[in-house]
Amino acid sequence: MRKLLTATLIFSVLAFSGCQKETTGVKPVEKSSTQSNSPSQGVKAYDFTFTDVNGKIHHLSDYRGKVVIVQFFGTYCPPCRAEIPVLNQIYKDYKGKVVVIGLSVDYTGAPPEKLKPFAEEMGISYPVGPATEKAWDEYAGRITGLDSIPQTYIIDKNGYIRYYEVGFAPSYEKLFREAVNRLLKEG
Repeated sequence: MRKLLTATLIFSVLAFSGCQKETTGVKPVEKSSTQSNSPSQGVKAYDFTFTDVNGKIHHLSDYRGKVVIVQFFGTYCPPCRAEIPVLNQIYKDYKGKVVVIGLSVDYTGAPPEKLKPFAEEMGISYPVGPATEKAWDEYAGRITGLDSIPQTYIIDKNGYIRYYEVGFAPSYEKLFREAVNRLLKEG
């Protein structure tokens, strides 16, 4: 019984914390500058480009005027996999007002179609593709300075990162929705 309890505790910590990615070496921006209630504050989001699993090219700037959630994830990462259904539901619930983008760090440099079976297996309905090293460096390196995944960023309608989270726990869904609702009310 004691071994089972210990194994369950270890699994829970691993499953709902985060997974590691290789070091980027980029210095982080102060956390306080990204957690703001003012639309004029935050950190300007890097305007990345990616090709999704269906071959469509996306630019972050294509979604200016909408709230955007960007998730950096790994297909091998249990917390990332646990977060995907939550983001999928948020994408469906706020259809047209909120865009969700999934960027896989384990397929960096690979053709996006290699990621397609994973996206289908997970039932992902939002755009998903491989992250570029530059996008990873600009977000994880500059903003958090951490090499853990998932990393999830919520960007306001003006293109500023206003909220982010590293790792995942089921309670984060409420935090994501509160942040999204707050940003949707802003002009």
